Amino acid sequence: MEGFELIAVIVFFLIGYWIVDYFWPKKKTDADAAPGPGQLAPVDAQPWHEVLGVRPDAGTEQIREAYLAKSAEHHPDRVFDQGPEAREAALRMTRKLNDAFEQAMRVARP
Repeated sequence: MEGFELIAVIVFFLIGYWIVDYFWPKKKTDADAAPGPGQLAPVDAQPWHEVLGVRPDAGTEQIREAYLAKSAEHHPDRVFDQGPEAREAALRMTRKLNDAFEQAMRVARP
């Protein structure tokens, strides 16, 4: 392969890479969806203990048990055959439960 052919291959490779990168759909990450430390939570957000159905001074085990029970109750696979609206509602509730559990675990618990 001569120098000109090598340069042409490299240039076309870079152009092809750019085209694929430009048109390929980007994945949404958790960082894009979740509010960061400087961002505000949604206005209709409930406190974590209300979402999980426990007292604010509940221990780690009580929080974990409530989270597991509510997650099993509102899991999207349980309403799979009830239509897309029920599945979306279950997905929203699951996200709300996950956020509440993460917030509860961030709080220092003995």
